[in-house]
Amino acid sequence: MTMNAMFAPLSADEIALAESPAPKAGEKLPIVPVPDHAPAMQFRHPKLGEPVKAWPYHDPEARLIGYVARFDYVDDAGNPAKDYLPITYCDLGKGRRAWRAKGIPEPRPLYGLPGIVTRTDAHIIVAEGEKAADAAAILFPDMTATTPPHGAKSPHKADWSAVAGRTVIIATDNDEAGQQFGDRVCELARAAGAAAVLHLPPDRLGAWIWMDGEKTLREGVIPKGWDIADAIEEGWTAEAVAELKSDPAFLPIYHDAEERETLRRVAAGEPEELTRWPFRVVANGVEKRIERADKETGIITIEWKWFCSLLEVVAETRSTESEDWGRLLRVTDRDGRTKEWSMPMRLLAGDGTAYREHLLSLGMIMAPGRFARDALHEYISTARPDTKARCVNRLGWGGRAFVLPRQTFGDN
Repeated sequence: MTMNAMFAPLSADEIALAESPAPKAGEKLPIVPVPDHAPAMQFRHPKLGEPVKAWPYHDPEARLIGYVARFDYVDDAGNPAKDYLPITYCDLGKGRRAWRAKGIPEPRPLYGLPGIVTRTDAHIIVAEGEKAADAAAILFPDMTATTPPHGAKSPHKADWSAVAGRTVIIATDNDEAGQQFGDRVCELARAAGAAAVLHLPPDRLGAWIWMDGEKTLREGVIPKGWDIADAIEEGWTAEAVAELKSDPAFLPIYHDAEERETLRRVAAGEPEELTRWPFRVVANGVEKRIERADKETGIITIEWKWFCSLLEVVAETRSTESEDWGRLLRVTDRDGRTKEWSMPMRLLAGDGTAYREHLLSLGMIMAPGRFARDALHEYISTARPDTKARCVNRLGWGGRAFVLPRQTFGDN
């Protein structure tokens, strides 16, 4: 090594390693991203052996983060089995580094993240597991395919911010776990700001198989656990799928468990559900339910439309004389701080400018346009919280209660 090389500036990888905390004895600390000089991934599990397949995960800059590996083995009963483990390049302490079975640090990147970031005009199709995601990429080449690490086990531990403003299609497996996975991904995608969340149900492809180049209706039910990877094995191709995609009904709006229950009740003729309060509070704010009935088929579709950031109607308020009714509103701003405001109901009598101005000053974010204004007005005015509270305009006695700045004594 020359003198100049000894004193050359540190690389970004060397700086990251120097700044990372040293592992404790026996601890494995993943190094992310994986340094350029790291050896190729080699790993052998003491019980499961070597992986039969490994799928790489990258950060938005296409730098390697780690792998999810599949292991095929024979269990204690002599039956074939499989397992999936995360493999990361780890700091083992005392200058030792190697590939180990250690989870990718949270929040975990989505599979194929560089493609999502660079193909900004492409829809995003989400499947359960890397094998299914690879199959989705083959059958839907105009989309970018992904899955969260560990599939159905922990989608909430992935970073879904890359789907903001994008159309997301969820390809669910044909079992209860697949439906639950789809519901969770739908919730996460909506919370991340996806423009739309659509559904590729198993029956869209699984109802047919291809035999001798002909699409044939499957005899019997779709096998339990069927997924999009099975579609390729049954003869589906990108060209065959493209013909179906021209039908607008091929990818319907995704309906989560609550929405499916609403549709079931409507189909069963339970009209009270049609007048159910059409609002829900989700992680990123408040949404209103929009129902549309197809004039020809009568099929009702439901869409949840976001109109403001997190705003909770905590309680109904009134004076000790049961006058001056209002709403106790709780706003969560972009710093994550909550603020409460006792809003007089009389502010709803006008065009709403006054109360909207105050809520916006507290940090509420509101979608532009008339829909958001009307939805916010309806949300506040029709909310019926279970809690009621008394409001007073001064400290001291208020009815049978004595009010202090932070405490109340007596019956309020």
